[in-house]
Amino acid sequence: MFTIDEIIKATQGTLQQGPAQATVSSVSIDSRVCKKGELFIAVKGDVFDGHDFIDGVIAKGVRVIIVHQQVDIKNPKVSVIRVKDTVRALGDVARFHRLRFKIPVIALTGSAGKTTTKEMIATVLSRKFKVLKNEGTQNNHIGVPLTLLKVKPAHKIVVLECGTNQPGDISWLADVVRPSVAVFTNIGESHLEKLKNTKGVLTEKWHLTSFMGNKDTVIINADDPLLLQQAHKKNTFKVITYAIKAKADWQALATKVISGRYLNFQVKGKTFELNSCGLNNIYNALAALSCGAFFKVPFQDIVQALKKFEFPQGRGQILRLGNGWLINDTYNANPVSMRSALQTLQALETKSQRILVAADMLELGEKSRALHQAIGESIGHAKVDVLITVGNLAKLMVPRLQDRKQNMQVFACRDVESAQKYLAKVFQNGDAVLIKGSRRMRMEQVAEFLLASPKGTG
Repeated sequence: MFTIDEIIKATQGTLQQGPAQATVSSVSIDSRVCKKGELFIAVKGDVFDGHDFIDGVIAKGVRVIIVHQQVDIKNPKVSVIRVKDTVRALGDVARFHRLRFKIPVIALTGSAGKTTTKEMIATVLSRKFKVLKNEGTQNNHIGVPLTLLKVKPAHKIVVLECGTNQPGDISWLADVVRPSVAVFTNIGESHLEKLKNTKGVLTEKWHLTSFMGNKDTVIINADDPLLLQQAHKKNTFKVITYAIKAKADWQALATKVISGRYLNFQVKGKTFELNSCGLNNIYNALAALSCGAFFKVPFQDIVQALKKFEFPQGRGQILRLGNGWLINDTYNANPVSMRSALQTLQALETKSQRILVAADMLELGEKSRALHQAIGESIGHAKVDVLITVGNLAKLMVPRLQDRKQNMQVFACRDVESAQKYLAKVFQNGDAVLIKGSRRMRMEQVAEFLLASPKGTG
């Protein structure tokens, strides 16, 4: 619950009209579900502008509204607060609400593995605590504040994934979230269109620590040289490390793939198992283990939580496909996650073909061409029998691999429909198929097509 006075102080807004004495029960930015007694923030997005729906929310009984432009409201019972930017105001109100609670807030970021790591951390901590997390990938300037606004006294820990595609995003999210623990997965070639290079990626991601002090903790992947270098600089906060190769506070040893399907590894004498054969998921599990141990979750509970962990849809899911397998990694793609997914396809046991359906990796800026070519070279060294590319960028993978893979079948497609057609021709029951591409490439449609095909169900 918020008073008008609290809202004005949090947002540095001004009351344009209406009563100065009122309270709201919660916050909404969606006119379709906004209810009587809520604060409506008229956010302007890429498609819709909340200012266009003010009459509708007033008709539903809303009596307090935040705007960033002049509006004509004739109802004298409606309090209108004017701010410079309603998106910023959403974050301001969320920060105010977050600071009401003296509970740990874990924020995590990185170039790949964020959502899976967030889900693993929440799963581990849920063994001991009531955890609030952002659902799916609500990791931006809208999703993170909306998640924070759901904090209730029953919650004991908050776990938030924080994403970025341009300079300044993480700094602002850090100001809103005020994390007590920051987790970093890795630094690689992601969102280079605006972040330019991996140094720019590191600079942007590291802003997650901007509001952290000597009572706070940062957890990093010590096998990532950029993160390790940054952690060795003079910092006020405590640093905890996890790794496979490097010496670390939490180091995975004796890593191996079991039966071409599962991962086993040991940490401090305890054996862990994951429902994946992708080695990159050991890093995600180590980040979750680090958080669990930090918050004193019993070790055996951490082991069980990770063993039973189900991977989020479209993020390295390994699904039965007839007598074979589908690696559904369709949610998004950059060179870091594409190489990890390729390793998973190689590790997955099959007596039949390994098929890779690879679509464009977007937002890579001027290095896009070279990075797609480099992935082609990686495919040339991998166990791949059939490659289907989707999009003008993905077809740049082809020249680099054909020198090495004379027997590989290669099909370059313009769109999803063409990819489905070629996949129907080459796919046989028993094959292992990896499908991956950037979000806008709609690769989930290829996965759905394959799962529904007769050869995929037989």
